[in-house]
Amino acid sequence: MHLRSVSLLSLAVASMLAVAGCSAGTVGSDSAVGSDSAVGSDSAVVSDARDPAACPVLPDGFAYLNTIDPSIDVDLRYASTNNFTGEVVDGYEEANAVVLREDAAIALAGVQATLADAGLGLRVYDGFRPTRAVDFFMEWALTDDDRTRADYYPSFEKPELFELGYIAEQSGHSLGGTVDLTLIELDTGEALDMGGQFDLFDERSHYEASGLSETAFENRTVLREAMLQAGFEPYPQEWWHFSYPVPAGAERLDFALEGCG
Repeated sequence: MHLRSVSLLSLAVASMLAVAGCSAGTVGSDSAVGSDSAVGSDSAVVSDARDPAACPVLPDGFAYLNTIDPSIDVDLRYASTNNFTGEVVDGYEEANAVVLREDAAIALAGVQATLADAGLGLRVYDGFRPTRAVDFFMEWALTDDDRTRADYYPSFEKPELFELGYIAEQSGHSLGGTVDLTLIELDTGEALDMGGQFDLFDERSHYEASGLSETAFENRTVLREAMLQAGFEPYPQEWWHFSYPVPAGAERLDFALEGCG
């Protein structure tokens, strides 16, 4: 695994965004991210993206990620059994159906373009999350099914997942601006070492967790810096979790994630 220079990549991010001519985004309600941020321009949209007209209709302002940038790798964990519940989650009907608010998707395409200059790319684990999926998580947390504990919550009992905020009754993902993702090597598709897997309910998932290797912390910082430059706000307790501002008064939505191309 190659070590990446955080400072060099930060300069590349700043340069790319300056060329793209990003503008300030609108801050949403207190459930959204509360800071000014840059919105990617149309120049970030990839020319061979899927035709939105061929995709299932989404609510206004939402888009399938592969209609904006099909080069972004997708591993939609909740559309498979490879997640902390061990089940396909309600609402996730297709494995390639990453949906975001359109401005967030365009901003993410800008991050992808910037990272490509360093030989890196994004792999998305989750985007918009239907409220029915959040309900599914709540129901799972109340069962005695512990088959995934060793991989996803080795240090806690299930009731503690509520107390510590790992499982909650509402999710920012359901607003459409939040994305879970990691870094990959573009030439191999190999995920970079982040010091812990996606959805690991543990202090090791905190951005500044103790005991991280130099490589893992550097990789987390590369991802964090690139996302910050594009207007996404990080969640300190989960290195993979970033939120883009949503309109004031935005509501949490519930619609099934169907395929698009």
